[in-house]
Amino acid sequence: MSTHDDIVNDLLDDDALDPKKLFNEKEYNTLIIDRDGFNKKQNNTADLLENLLDPNITRIESEDIFSKLKEMKSQNLLVDAIEIAERVEEKIILTSACWECGLDFSSNILFFAKLACSENFKLAMEALTVVEYNDEPVIDEVVLKSALEIAQQSKSPNTALIDALVKNINARLN
Repeated sequence: MSTHDDIVNDLLDDDALDPKKLFNEKEYNTLIIDRDGFNKKQNNTADLLENLLDPNITRIESEDIFSKLKEMKSQNLLVDAIEIAERVEEKIILTSACWECGLDFSSNILFFAKLACSENFKLAMEALTVVEYNDEPVIDEVVLKSALEIAQQSKSPNTALIDALVKNINARLN
C-alpha cells in the first residue's frame, strides 16, 4: 500500500512525468469544461465532446457521438464548448459537430454568423454550414438583420464565404 509521501514522490519524479507531453496538442485535447453543478446528462455530454476531440477517433465513433449529442439535445453545451475552446482546431471540430449531429441551432444564428466571419477558412466554412442547415423554424427578422449586419461589416479574407452568408440571410429576409 502506498503512502501519501510515495504518491507525491512519484508525481515529482522527473522520469515519471514529462510536462512537454502534457502540452503536446497532437497527444492530448485541451478542452476543459467547467462541470460544477452539472447533472449526469450534462457530464455525459461533456464526456462526448471531449471524446470528439480525440485525434485518434474514427469516423464511426464520431457518428456515434453525433447521434448521442442529438439524442441528448446538447445545443447549449456545444455552443458553450465552442466559446471556451482555446484552439481553433477544437472550435472547428465542435462547430462541425453542430451540423453533423442534426440539431437545431437557429436560436444561435448570431453566434454562428460571427464564427462564419472568422479569418480561419475551415472554421468559417463549418459555421456557415451550421447557418445554412438551420433555417427552421423561421428566425426572427430582427435577429436576421443583426446577422446580416455582422456579415456585411466583416473584414474576413474569406469573401466567398461572407458572400454566401449574406446571400443566405437575404434569402430568409425576402
